[in-house]
Amino acid sequence: MIIDFHIHSAYRENIVREMNRAGVDIGVVVTIDADPNDIYSKEAKAKVRSRFSNSQNIFYSLGGRFIRGLGRQTPIEDWIRNFMYEAALIYPGIAISNEELGRFVSLNPERLIGFGSVNPNKSISYVEEKLKEIKNHGLRGVKLIPTIQFFNPSENRNISKIFEFCERNRLIILYHTGCDPGPFEIPELSEDANPKYLHKVLDIYSNVKLVLAHIGSYSAIRPGIWFNEALNLMRKYDNVYADTSAVTDILYNEKMIKKIRETVGFERIIFGSDYPIVDGRNILTEVENIKRSVLKEYEKEQVLGLNAQSLLKQ
Repeated sequence: MIIDFHIHSAYRENIVREMNRAGVDIGVVVTIDADPNDIYSKEAKAKVRSRFSNSQNIFYSLGGRFIRGLGRQTPIEDWIRNFMYEAALIYPGIAISNEELGRFVSLNPERLIGFGSVNPNKSISYVEEKLKEIKNHGLRGVKLIPTIQFFNPSENRNISKIFEFCERNRLIILYHTGCDPGPFEIPELSEDANPKYLHKVLDIYSNVKLVLAHIGSYSAIRPGIWFNEALNLMRKYDNVYADTSAVTDILYNEKMIKKIRETVGFERIIFGSDYPIVDGRNILTEVENIKRSVLKEYEKEQVLGLNAQSLLKQ
C-alpha cells in the first residue's frame, strides 16, 4: 500500500487521477486557512521588518526593503501579502473552506482523507469555530503553517487550544517546518517554522500525533536547514513524525540517511508529495524518488505506506 500524506487541495479535480498514475492507494488532502492581510497587524509587521532588515541574504534585502526591478522598491509586508494573493491565483483551491474539503473527500472516502486548517493568528472565538468545522465535517487532521499564518508556537495564545482539541479528538496535526517559497525562502522570514519552537507545547500535549512536513529541511538557500532540529524533536517525543514532501532528495544523502537511522529510525518517516506545489514534480515523480533511493527495501515500504497506515489507525 502507498499513502501520500501531503497533497494540497489545489487543482483537486486532478488529484485522484494523479494518485492512480502513481499507484497511490490513499491520499491525505490538506487545505490552508491563511489571511494575507494578517501581515499588517502591528506584531507581524514589526517582526518581518526586523527580521528582513537583519537578513544575511543580501540579494533579497537592502535596508529592510525588497528590490523588484531597477528603481522599484516594495516594503516587505507588501511583498508578502502580494505573494500570498498571487499564490492563491496560481494554485486555485489551495485554501478552500473546511466544509468544502469535507465535501470533496466524501466523494471518494475509500481513497481520500481530509485535513482541515485553522489560523492560530485569529481570535479565540474564530479558532474555536474552525476547530468545530473540522470535527463536524469528518476531517481527520489539522494543517498548520507558521510562515503564512504568522505565528510562533512558543508564543501564540491559541496553540494550546488547538493541540488540546486535537489530542482530545484524536486528530493529527500536519505542521509545516522549514522555509517556504517566495519571500519565505529567506530563512529569517521563516524562522517561526523551525521545529525547535515546538518543544514547549509538546511538553504539555505529549499524546497528540504531529507530523513535521518537510522534516524541517525545505530551503532553496540552505537545503536541510532545520533537519537536525527536526530529528532532535522526534528523538525527544515519540508522538512526532515527519514527512518527505518537497525534500525526497534527503533520501539520496548517505549522511542524512545515516543520521535518521541512528537517531529515530525510519518508523516515523512518512511519504508526502506536496502535489501540486513543487515545480516539475508530481505524485508519480515523488513515489519514484522513494523507490529509487538508497534506502533498504523494508525502509521504502515503511516510508511509502506502512508508517502512515499505522498512524492513521491510532
